[in-house]
Amino acid sequence: MVCPLCASQRATKLYTLPEGHETRRCDTCAFVFLWPRPTADYLNAYYNSAPVYDLTSDTPSDYEGVVSDKTSLIGRFMARFPRLLTDGQAVDFGAGNGTTVKALERLGFDALGIEISARARTAAQSVFGVTMQDGDLNAMAENSLSFLSLFDVLEHLTEPKAFLELARTRLKDNAACVVGVPNYNSLERMWLGPRSKALIFPEHVNQFTTQTLRRTFEDAGFDVLYIGSPPPYGVAISFGWRRSVGARLGRNALSRVLIQALTWAKRYLVYPLPNLFVEKTGLFGQSLLIVATRSAA
Repeated sequence: MVCPLCASQRATKLYTLPEGHETRRCDTCAFVFLWPRPTADYLNAYYNSAPVYDLTSDTPSDYEGVVSDKTSLIGRFMARFPRLLTDGQAVDFGAGNGTTVKALERLGFDALGIEISARARTAAQSVFGVTMQDGDLNAMAENSLSFLSLFDVLEHLTEPKAFLELARTRLKDNAACVVGVPNYNSLERMWLGPRSKALIFPEHVNQFTTQTLRRTFEDAGFDVLYIGSPPPYGVAISFGWRRSVGARLGRNALSRVLIQALTWAKRYLVYPLPNLFVEKTGLFGQSLLIVATRSAA
């Protein structure tokens, strides 16, 4: 047993998971990880068979809220740190159904999505018209990227530090690396334990806290500009009402109005105070967002 972050061979068991796996915390650096580590072949077979990338609609306007939110989120941090590049080649790694790629296009980047799932690539291309490809960062030239994002990806990679070390060589000076991951110290994980979204098996092989996420980036040669749980990363509450409306009423004008009303209520009535608490205190956020750029050293 070797810690993926510091290579220590001492760790404490936290949770028992399916198929003889465990969640462990490194006794040296406190990094939390899945053990034994799944093989690349096992994970590739799982992701190619799991129906996790399907789009529920082939109408681009149905995803306008998702794309707008991601555009706003990235745009806020680009404006907050003026040193960051705002044009050129951008890559969303693990792009899924392509919503972030579309957001990067809107922000003025020459955007590309890299995604292992052929189904996801096809969906993204047909619905959003974005550029998608299979592959990895090895195919990218050194010092070629102005922006790199990974949303809900780093927790899936069996060698997160090695990936970031490679990513650093592909980034230009002052290029942003923006990464979102589940927060192991979220209130949901504390309440639900192995049934929480943070510990999804076998997908989430790494568990990050604010401290271990920062260390992973700094050890890989990055300067961390921001780390925290900005909306919508702070609070995620789902009662299933919008899905229920869609299932019961189908796709029509009435269901769209009801879903829009429920979305508005959640965004402007339910979330603001809890999100303000999470952002100001750094406590209990559902996920963590980190904005970093490669270190000059």
